[in-house]
Amino acid sequence: MRIAIFGLGHVALGDALALARTHSVVMTGPVASRVAAINEAAYPIEDPGLGAYLERWSLDLRATSDATEALHEADMVLIATPLPHCPETGGFLTGELDTAIACAVSQRPGVPVVIRSAVPVGHTRVMRDRLNAPALYYAPEFQRESHALTDSLHPAQIVVGDRGAAGRMIAETLKDAALSDVPVRCIGEAEAEAVKHFSQAYLAARVAYFNELDSYALMHDLNARQVIDGVCLDPRIGRGANNPCFGFGGQRLPRSTEHLTDAFGETSGARVLPRLIEANAARLDVLVAKVTERGAARVGVVRSGGQAAFDTLAELTARIADTGTRIAVFDGPEDSADFARFAEDCDLVVAQRMSPALAALSDKLFCRDHYMH
Repeated sequence: MRIAIFGLGHVALGDALALARTHSVVMTGPVASRVAAINEAAYPIEDPGLGAYLERWSLDLRATSDATEALHEADMVLIATPLPHCPETGGFLTGELDTAIACAVSQRPGVPVVIRSAVPVGHTRVMRDRLNAPALYYAPEFQRESHALTDSLHPAQIVVGDRGAAGRMIAETLKDAALSDVPVRCIGEAEAEAVKHFSQAYLAARVAYFNELDSYALMHDLNARQVIDGVCLDPRIGRGANNPCFGFGGQRLPRSTEHLTDAFGETSGARVLPRLIEANAARLDVLVAKVTERGAARVGVVRSGGQAAFDTLAELTARIADTGTRIAVFDGPEDSADFARFAEDCDLVVAQRMSPALAALSDKLFCRDHYMH
């Protein structure tokens, strides 16, 4: 089957790399440098399993900036374009996504067009009605940042918002791209859209919970890891996603949380969701206070991880700088002479995630990662 994919980001690439094992895949998007990288098989994606996957499998995958070329003779179209968050309204900026949908529907009428981006609940129906596009469907992705390929090859679940033959065909296509068995649910369309946002909101709640536990431990001089280990022995809680961080950043978790909060409305019974963003902000308050307590004249900040980690770290860095503390930023390899000089020049080093090089800094390090991988 020939599959066109709108989007050049990690979600689109995760899908494309998995599907290109058994299908002919053409990606399209406006970023020329990413198009060129994909065509050179220098895929612009972070994933621990990428190298081994490329060594093992031959892929039929290329990219083009010409959407018409990508859509030529396509048997299925996936839409995985960016869906930015509007800082003024807290809503979604769907312009690029809507344009991609309209392009696919007009050029390949009757061909299944599958939205993978996290659209607002009800948006698929709105676009279907607007474009008179009965073959428009929704199937959310559940990829982790920096693990998009791994999560496409070994997904926790496949959800498709259609209970008919088309939904089963879409689910089977995604399932065939996986390398492990995966549960499949073909459900209502709006329900599938809600599944995406509520799963993101739960992850935000879990991040906020373990961060709050860690903040409590910081404030009361407790060993946070011992508390977390004890709490997570309860099988109802489990050990997944239990490592504290500086906060949930990026757009995915905050965007879904805010979308659901707005959908409930101010007079509704929602109480947990509106508090998650507040909890995230409170986490930063605690971290800034603890960093400034150390009295460091020059604080070094190590940038590592995906965009969500960068966003959170950037906010924390700005807050620390507002206290008058001098800031130095390092984003190179931590096993280098440059890093050694950077660490030597700083009174305190702040990092989101631990590494052997960082662990060697001992008391000079501020990091709330209790489970170094």
